[in-house]
Amino acid sequence: MPGQADNQELVVWAERNSLKEAKVLFAKFDAVFRTIPCTNFPQEPKSEVAVFYMRGPTDDVKIEDALRNLESCKASTLLFFVPHHSSDLAFRVGKLVGRSKFPQAEWAFNMQHLRQLLRARNIAVHGNREGIPAESGGAEMVALRKRFGLAQTEMAEALGVTSRTLQSWEKSVGTSQLKRKMRDLTELTMLMDEYVSAPREQEWLSTPQRALQNKTPRELIAQGRVRDLVVEFLRMREGQPV
Repeated sequence: MPGQADNQELVVWAERNSLKEAKVLFAKFDAVFRTIPCTNFPQEPKSEVAVFYMRGPTDDVKIEDALRNLESCKASTLLFFVPHHSSDLAFRVGKLVGRSKFPQAEWAFNMQHLRQLLRARNIAVHGNREGIPAESGGAEMVALRKRFGLAQTEMAEALGVTSRTLQSWEKSVGTSQLKRKMRDLTELTMLMDEYVSAPREQEWLSTPQRALQNKTPRELIAQGRVRDLVVEFLRMREGQPV
């Protein structure tokens, strides 16, 4: 992994009404924030990597206006982050970007994919912010469970707790043991971010793996065998056959 000294500058562009949300999403990164539209693009200093954060569905005219402004953005790399939206919106935006001056632009539709793209460009995440902090674990716990495609009973089994305890944690109640219980699952998510392409993550989770006795990763997680998956990733990292 690149060292801290190799990090590039990250600038996040967002519409004014979604700037606050963007700052929360990118709290793990050393980012500079700007609003779209902006009439001062030509005066902006050049940045290495710029992310255009598009929060909600919008009409084509509004997207084209934002792209027109971004054409003056002095960035070596431009990433479009359009989370939690339909394939129809992705198709529409993709066509509009294709007609603009961003032939090398790349796309991300969830935070895992975006983090992979940023990591490839030496944009670092604060190490002490990785994982799920116990004091704010409720919403992130729900998001993580949905990422794995698990029911509450399955997630509880994965963590070795009762369903009632998990339900409390998802409401941010009684989370004193959450960080300890999440240790293996947190390590697994970090390894998945490193080795599994985010656009194919769901396919990987649901595909039987020979190294896992033809079980799917999702099955092992639901059975509480998270450590088995972590070990397989660590073996792969060390170059051992899997």
